[in-house]
Amino acid sequence: MAKNYDNIRAYGDLDSEVFFAPLGSTLPTTLTDPIAPFEAVGWLSEDGVSLAVSTDVEKFKGWQGGSTLRTKVTGTEKTISIQCLEETPGVTELYFGHGAPVVTTGVARVDLPEGIGTVARAAVFKFVDAGVTKFLCCEKVEVTDREELSHTNTGLTMYGFTLDIIGDSYILTDAPSYVAA
Repeated sequence: MAKNYDNIRAYGDLDSEVFFAPLGSTLPTTLTDPIAPFEAVGWLSEDGVSLAVSTDVEKFKGWQGGSTLRTKVTGTEKTISIQCLEETPGVTELYFGHGAPVVTTGVARVDLPEGIGTVARAAVFKFVDAGVTKFLCCEKVEVTDREELSHTNTGLTMYGFTLDIIGDSYILTDAPSYVAA
């Protein structure tokens, strides 16, 4: 395989975005921004979107010696981490698992649940770099971990999440190294 500078990516152009929708929403099949019921979360922290893949591996060794003869993957986990900078009902609903705000005379009330249950959504992560677009489409993500929510005058308030990818997911891209293959 030859080295090719055109295959090196620095995703995070202005058009990069994260979209969430209720479970069962139709995921995109082209590189057109998802439409309603998908909603964008807006600005993310400069850390961007991190995707982590981890596997559980069973190692089989021979009785006659300690060297590994074979390995087998017995489990896989895919997680995504994001930090949302915009405080909107969609973002705080992911964080707290609350219902719709109730607005009375220009004031919104958001009732926080006593216990946070599973918060699950369909998701599309749009990555853009210099004219190359990549979508990571997930039929279901579940919010698992939440970062501490800080309210200070020396830093931005960030809603940080870890999302587990559950079920089907796929990538769409117009990267030349893929479409020319």
